[in-house]
Amino acid sequence: MRKMTFELFQQAYGQLGINNEPAENMIEDLLDFMGNLDEVKNHDIFYPQGMFNDKELNLFFITKFTVTMIEVGNSPRITTWKTKEIYSCELTVLSRYSLQLKINFKDGKVVELNSETDTNSTWAPRFKEEILDIYKLLNF
Repeated sequence: MRKMTFELFQQAYGQLGINNEPAENMIEDLLDFMGNLDEVKNHDIFYPQGMFNDKELNLFFITKFTVTMIEVGNSPRITTWKTKEIYSCELTVLSRYSLQLKINFKDGKVVELNSETDTNSTWAPRFKEEILDIYKLLNF
């Protein structure tokens, strides 16, 4: 089963939409900037929340030490938390085919990843595996 890597994302972003608008120009402008970020260059896991569902697009780059979220849009926002700022992680098995992960930070922010709602049905099983990998990385 093929994973959604950042390299594959860079090949496929021309097909994406955000809130039913083409996202290609927004992402293209952002890619050059993102290439300079250590969190992007040195990530262990890439998770593109919202890919292939034409809603909001948040790109997660996760390492053993940081969780970086890039909110793609007209005014992109980048937030990085150190993993030591994580209060708890809650993994919920929604069904045989889907998982939900809630990452609770000490500042009150909650990041919720859901393999069923974060992408289309074709990619959902692969996103489930990514969520499990994120959970393992953040908890071990």
